[in-house]
Amino acid sequence: MSRPIAAWCVAAAILCLTGCKSDPNTPEYWQGTLQQTRRAEDRVRLIEAMRTKTKVNETFLPMLHEALGQERKPEVKAALARAIGDVHHASSVEALSAAIDPAAGDMSAQLANKAMVTALGEIGDVRAVPALVPLLRAKDTYARIEAIQVLGAMKAKEAVEPLIALATDEGVEPFLNKKAIEALGHIGDGRAAPALIRMLTKERKGKSFYVESSFALYQLGQPAADALLPALEGRDSELLAWAKTNGVNPASYPMKAATVLGDLREKRAVEPLLKLLTFSHSDVQIQSLVRMQAADALGRLRAPEAVKPLTTLVLETDPTVRDAYVRALVRLGGRDALPALEKAAGTGDWYSREIAVKGLAMLGDAREQPLLQKIAAAEPARTAADCKATGEEGCDNAAALGKKRADTVTGHAALLEAGQACSGDAGCWVKRMDKASKPMLERAALEVGRTGSGEHVPALAAKLGERDTEVRLAFILATGWLLDGSQDAAKKVRETALPTLRKQLQDEQGVTQLASVNEDLRRLLMRIERT
Repeated sequence: MSRPIAAWCVAAAILCLTGCKSDPNTPEYWQGTLQQTRRAEDRVRLIEAMRTKTKVNETFLPMLHEALGQERKPEVKAALARAIGDVHHASSVEALSAAIDPAAGDMSAQLANKAMVTALGEIGDVRAVPALVPLLRAKDTYARIEAIQVLGAMKAKEAVEPLIALATDEGVEPFLNKKAIEALGHIGDGRAAPALIRMLTKERKGKSFYVESSFALYQLGQPAADALLPALEGRDSELLAWAKTNGVNPASYPMKAATVLGDLREKRAVEPLLKLLTFSHSDVQIQSLVRMQAADALGRLRAPEAVKPLTTLVLETDPTVRDAYVRALVRLGGRDALPALEKAAGTGDWYSREIAVKGLAMLGDAREQPLLQKIAAAEPARTAADCKATGEEGCDNAAALGKKRADTVTGHAALLEAGQACSGDAGCWVKRMDKASKPMLERAALEVGRTGSGEHVPALAAKLGERDTEVRLAFILATGWLLDGSQDAAKKVRETALPTLRKQLQDEQGVTQLASVNEDLRRLLMRIERT
């Protein structure tokens, strides 16, 4: 027997025994029975039966408020809170707030507190804030977490300082820190920016707070950008002092700030980001990471000033580092980078060369077809030389490996053909998306995004579910570019794709492969909702 049916049977039995013959759709019907029911578990079942079988409305509230005020058993109070919460009425704020027990020690009392806070959250009336803020310091973890979330949802400015204290408190579990950071993001008060910037690099008990902090800063918007710019340029003296005290490498802040400012499309960051492309550090890995993040941000910002300095960096032979610079150039678009990419296509190992070749194919057109054939023709000899020097995997048959790589090079010809046929025609690129390869989808998305043709935003939004992460990111960025300064484009996406995107993010939670790219999707979704 299901729980609702069992609860109704208990309630019906009690009613028969008491001889109650009043209308079960009235509060009097339930009030009399509740008063005559002795055992706490039976009262809980009765309340749940009322919620299941009766449409609890405002007329029930005086009775429920009175019962909540008189009830001593925490499990019954929790059931009453759930029933009150069902009505979502502001008149319940006082009764629910008064029923919270800040000194709750046992589990049942703590769960009752949680139910009160949940009900207050469902009502959403800011008059509950004074009762909720003290719970941020309570030992009651259940109510504490619920209060954090409710205060964030209410955008309660009064909770900002206590939430900052909780977000940075090293004496609590990291989970609580993360929840407080998320709440600060929802509230969106600029006072939280300095603490959130510090938490970008904080790690404790093997937990990083970067994901929560970076998104919270994104939610803050302009106040976050104002605070991040000094961090980007290394002139936030308080932050640098804190980093020294806490053993944080100061170079990590320009790197993290670059990422968030790129997400925010903060144009004031372009000049300092350009300077970071020549960032120097004794640790080559740190130097590369800062430069790579600066390149990524400049690509997202579509800063044309970045093309020239980036072309001097694509000769970097480390494949991971080169890939960051080539990706930035591809996002920026245009033909100015092609000579540098041609040179890079002949240097480094195969993996570095292939990255440069793909960059050529993503930016070029039919004029690069002869160059592509030339690179393909030279690849067997280059592979043979690689095999002689390194003996890498596949070198037991260097000729076959060289041919395979040459075929990979010539396989990019379709991108050049599309570049010639479509040029800057967004409609043509949209047509190319049909049954396209992954590289073709990626190029088509970026090309459409760069045209600024808002009429095509539904076509891009329809592809935001692509499983390949590189392709999905291209569609996310391109859709974002079309949203820049266009409320009409945002309206089209809201009308055609918003529910689908929300569901997609929900369904894909916990999918490790998509975790990083879905952070970008989450930011895009927020832009769509706010624009």
